[in-house]
Amino acid sequence: MRKGLAIVVILALAAHPALAQGKTKVAPNAGALSALQTCQTFANGDETAVDAAISAGWDAYEQDAESPFVHSYGAEREVDGLGWGDLFALVETYPDRIFGYCRIDFVEARGNGKAVIDAIAGLDGFEGEVKAMDGGHYASLVGGDSLLLAHWDDAGFVIQLTTITPKLQPADGD
Repeated sequence: MRKGLAIVVILALAAHPALAQGKTKVAPNAGALSALQTCQTFANGDETAVDAAISAGWDAYEQDAESPFVHSYGAEREVDGLGWGDLFALVETYPDRIFGYCRIDFVEARGNGKAVIDAIAGLDGFEGEVKAMDGGHYASLVGGDSLLLAHWDDAGFVIQLTTITPKLQPADGD
């Protein structure tokens, strides 16, 4: 039995030398889901979004504010399995709500677009519509206070997240 298992392992390593060298490829869906998580942190208006993005490997920064009620951010990085991603985020604060927007563009995306869109569409908490047309794959999803569009076509791969959340009011006496 052990001899048979050893032969299977040797054959697997011969067929996939990257495994023998300890190298593994990251699936594009893992990179896309990680990128979406970074986008969500920005769109939610999280004050630690820049630091969290930097910790996740993004070159992230806050852009010059045009108003005390508007903050915009940028970030970029090579995302394993997908390619180079450019992120733009905007957070607008209103008296009783916060509008957040984040978009990541992968102009020369690599990988299986259908698998990536299916992985995003399958996320817990989101539901909506997925379409395939003209060689592209598209998702329009809603989840709680979030609106999520994702598409993969000849122009590349895009994640676009919009959030509209109630602004937390300070407790009495604060």
